[in-house]
Amino acid sequence: MRSLTLIQTIPITVIVAIILALASHVAVAGTVATINLTTGLNDYTLAPVNSTTVLFYYIPVTFGVAPSLEGYYITNCQFTPAPTPQAVNALMSVEPELVRVPNGTLVLMWLRVYGNYRKYPNVTIVLQESRLIDGHWTRPVNITHSGIVVSYSSDGRYIYIDYQAKPSLTYNTQIIVATMSGAVVKAYNISGVVYIKAYDMNGALFLANGSMAFINLRTGAVEPIGRGVEAGVLNNGVYYIYNPQSHVLTIGNLRVTIPGGYFGAYPIPFDGGYIIIAWDNIVTAFKWVNNALTPIANLTGTGDWAFLDFLGIDSVVTSTTVVVAFLNELNMRLYVSIIPLNGASCTPTGISSAVTTTTVTPVTAVTTVTTTVTKTTTVYVKTTITVPVNRTVTATVVHYVTTTVRVGASGVPIVIVIAIMVIVAVVVFLVTKRHYTF
Repeated sequence: MRSLTLIQTIPITVIVAIILALASHVAVAGTVATINLTTGLNDYTLAPVNSTTVLFYYIPVTFGVAPSLEGYYITNCQFTPAPTPQAVNALMSVEPELVRVPNGTLVLMWLRVYGNYRKYPNVTIVLQESRLIDGHWTRPVNITHSGIVVSYSSDGRYIYIDYQAKPSLTYNTQIIVATMSGAVVKAYNISGVVYIKAYDMNGALFLANGSMAFINLRTGAVEPIGRGVEAGVLNNGVYYIYNPQSHVLTIGNLRVTIPGGYFGAYPIPFDGGYIIIAWDNIVTAFKWVNNALTPIANLTGTGDWAFLDFLGIDSVVTSTTVVVAFLNELNMRLYVSIIPLNGASCTPTGISSAVTTTTVTPVTAVTTVTTTVTKTTTVYVKTTITVPVNRTVTATVVHYVTTTVRVGASGVPIVIVIAIMVIVAVVVFLVTKRHYTF
């Protein structure tokens, strides 16, 4: 167990609360499964079908083999083939994204390239979509009809499009908010945008100069972000920032320190709190609920995982599992982890070609607490906790704890900057593709 030595000291009652939190939030899952789906990748996307099932699509790339869009329904640890959309030529289609529209229908979108991309700038990139009706995808329709869709994002109510009228190495871009049928609602002239991620009219922009910015898509107001952190917007519309130097993850107005010196961290909204995926020489899942931070599982073995693409991490939480997809850009391999939430062990079936690694749940537990202290006292505290995770582990903590008068801090510094590596591509429209390397 992590030391209870504190920078900000706290009263005895808070120590008791920490002990209770640790006992109640330690994960009890038996094992998780991490699946190596492919050694080369175009892109991937996933979305919930219902409370237990996830729909997942990806485009593998194998030398000498024409790529094609592949999909699975994932229910617990069972993989079942999913239908392929009509008339999708994966050689000329990129950036798939699954969303659910307000009436519950699943929509799959992608970028379709027209023209000879080897003869830049004679190329057009439009956004297409298809809808899943009675288990079949409808014929694709164009959402845009001309110009270049550099990147896009959608929350199922609106599509947020990074657009330019014609190919340009200077990224003369415009940010467009459109309905799911393509009707323009808002448009803002913001140059230099190479990628957009947005939800509920809140967006994160990744710029050609390597910096980032947040954007209010209702007003067009842009808040620049500097370098040195990871940042984005979650599927609940909340901004997040992770500082790899301080290891502090800020989610809206909440802050938590991730122990272990991880290079990156990505939060997933879950049950009034968050599942946090953190990575460096290993990929670990934490749960952060009610100010208690506890590890759920190591998703990988030890290796070089610092090259995870935090822009490309995607996830779905169902009633029984957390499904997380992530790309290691060091070897361009796509991984899918299935984390049981009901104490079960995951043994994937229905996907024989995948390489699967199984990892046990860690037994260590840590927590972050913000509080207000009312008096000064010194107390000798000895606590023994038994934590049932795969096996019983007994941890004893002995410390002198001194409390002092202090007001609990609130507010989050917004000195938020990120450094992005922008890989210059031969063709401008592929520069903006978040998972390609050239």
